[in-house]
Amino acid sequence: MNDWSYLTTVADGEPLEIEGVNVWEGKWHSTGDQPIIVPHPNYPSQRHELYPSFIEVGGKKILFAAGELSNCVWCFYVPA
Repeated sequence: MNDWSYLTTVADGEPLEIEGVNVWEGKWHSTGDQPIIVPHPNYPSQRHELYPSFIEVGGKKILFAAGELSNCVWCFYVPA
């Protein structure tokens, strides 16, 4: 987990841009990497698997890890 930093927690579809790109509008591609294990932001004893993904825009890959913490609530991490 040392290679990733917590970005935010948002509701499904709530505006979120990473490097100027709305993550909900781009197609998510799996990196094929193993999931990262992170603590729940509000309940640190809970652990969640987030899957590294990327969105490609103009030949640039925007990397992030995301996972659904609970129904329609998403957590996002970005490379540190």
